[in-house]
Formats: sequence, C-alpha cells, structure tokens
Amino acid sequence: MFKWVENKFKSIVYTRADKKDYVFYFSGKDFEGLNVKPFSFNSSLGHKMQGYFYYYNSFKPNRLIVFDHGMWSGHMGYMKEIEMLARHGYLVYSYDHTGCMESGGDFTNGFAQSLHDLDNCLSALEKLSELKDYEISVMGHSWGGYSTMNISALHPKIKHVVALSGFISVRAIINQSFSGFKRLFRGRIYECEKKSNPSYVDFCAESTLANTDVKALIIHSKDDKTVSYKHHFKRLLDTLDGKKNIRLLTVDKKGHNPNYTEEACKYKNQYFSERQRLLKKGLLNTKEAQEDFVAKFDWDKMTEQDPLIWEEIFEVLDN
Repeated sequence: MFKWVENKFKSIVYTRADKKDYVFYFSGKDFEGLNVKPFSFNSSLGHKMQGYFYYYNSFKPNRLIVFDHGMWSGHMGYMKEIEMLARHGYLVYSYDHTGCMESGGDFTNGFAQSLHDLDNCLSALEKLSELKDYEISVMGHSWGGYSTMNISALHPKIKHVVALSGFISVRAIINQSFSGFKRLFRGRIYECEKKSNPSYVDFCAESTLANTDVKALIIHSKDDKTVSYKHHFKRLLDTLDGKKNIRLLTVDKKGHNPNYTEEACKYKNQYFSERQRLLKKGLLNTKEAQEDFVAKFDWDKMTEQDPLIWEEIFEVLDN
C-alpha cells in the first residue's frame, strides 16, 4: 500500500510540465516594445535551465527582479505578471524549472526542487559581470512562492521577497495533501522528497522569514483551495505578525491567484467548469475541438491583474 501511494504521488508531482493544449500562453511578442533576451544556466543536476530577460528600453538601472513560476507550468504562464514588472521599469528574469517547458530534466523532481532551482539560478546570475552592481529581488507564485519565501536563507543579499499563494514548507504541503486516514503516508512521502532534494527539503518559511531582514510581502487569499490559507499563511500570521520587515496581506475571493481581479478569478473558474463539463460529454477529444474551445475565451480577461494588489507589490519593490 505504501509503495502504491508513493508511486501515485510521483505520477502527479514527478512528471514533465510541458505546454498544455487547454491553456493560452502569452509571449513577449504580445507586448509591444517588450525586449526579450535568452539566458540559460546549468542546473547542479546536470541539465540546462532555460530562461529569458524581459525589459522595456527605459528600465531602472541596477535593479533585477527574478520571477519564479508555479508547479505544472512554466514561466510563460506568468507573462502578465512579468510584463507588469517590466512595464513598471524593472529588468526581469524568469526561467522554466527543472522538468518544465524549455528546461531540461525528465520530471519536476518534487516540491523542494523550486528552491533548488532558484538557488542555482541566483548563483548563475550573481556571476554575470554585467549584473555585478545589481540589486536582486525575487517574486514567485505557489511553488515559486515557496522558493522565494525561503531563498534568503541561501542568498541573504537579496533585497526583496514577494510571494503569492506560496506553501511554507515541503512538510506543510505534504500534511495538507495527506490528511485524515492518508496521514499514515506522510512519512513515506517526506522520505521520497528527502531523497530527491536532501539539501533543500527542510527549509520552512516560518523560520527563514523570522531570521531575515529582507523586506517581504506575502499575499494569500482566504479561499485558496490549492495552498490552504490555514495550513500555510495562518501559520505565518501566528509566527511573524508584528515583524516590521514583513507585510502579510490577506485577500479574499481570489482563490489561488491573489494578484488577479475578482472578475478574472470568476471567469477562470467558469472556463474550467465548462471545460470539465465538455470533457465529461466527450466533446473535447480532438485537437481541433480543444483549440476551438480555448479560442472562445478572452484570456486577457482571464488573467487581468488587480491594480490595487500591484500597488502593494510596487510599494515593497520600490523601497
């Protein structure tokens, strides 16, 4: 039974995350004037990690934001966020994690791999002579939120942390995912994660953020069903409330996308509900049917960014 559960877990988490035919991906070409420059680095696991610098011509000198994407996606799933940062005047670098999109790796290598990859990424960027005088800040969502909340323990010189809907630790996301009678399997799943990333598996944002002076903004929605508010953000509130360099911002009715507008979140939910309905009826079984379905929806509306949330983000990053 324990081996079956481990294999089932790996079939979900330890897989390739390539482009999905039911998602529309924006690219740099969709934003007039946005410059795109490729830059790859080597993972300590031995494969190539592909990423890109994004910027408008009048970007701020000596400031770099590294954007870290969520699980089962790639950085192109976050082009609206990346463009928002670039439009505000930042040089932005974002890359695909291990096993994702354009980067190498046969699979994502588990929950802790995003921290492993971000460590490799920052080490590579810090060696670039053209960035030697740059202040580096990090921003991430979900899987990338976990890595950004914990990266200051490995790179204490980073200037800012912005985390959206991040899980605080590998143990915490395992405990959330394996509740009730499934708690019996938590130890087996943790050992699987530890085997994959022994040097990274035990980082926890509660202790990392408690022991850093980095200015941080952590945002989470109360109704997030993917990364539970109770299991993650509430623990940060209990531990870090009152720490002057940490801003903990609670929102509601945003699900797993606290930087989206409420309307965008509702529209996104409608999209996936309709897709599920058509899948059950067998009406999306061909590539053409899938493409037609995706084309019927307004993806700008579905990814619309909340200006009030971005005011909070820029207030942190600009200082």
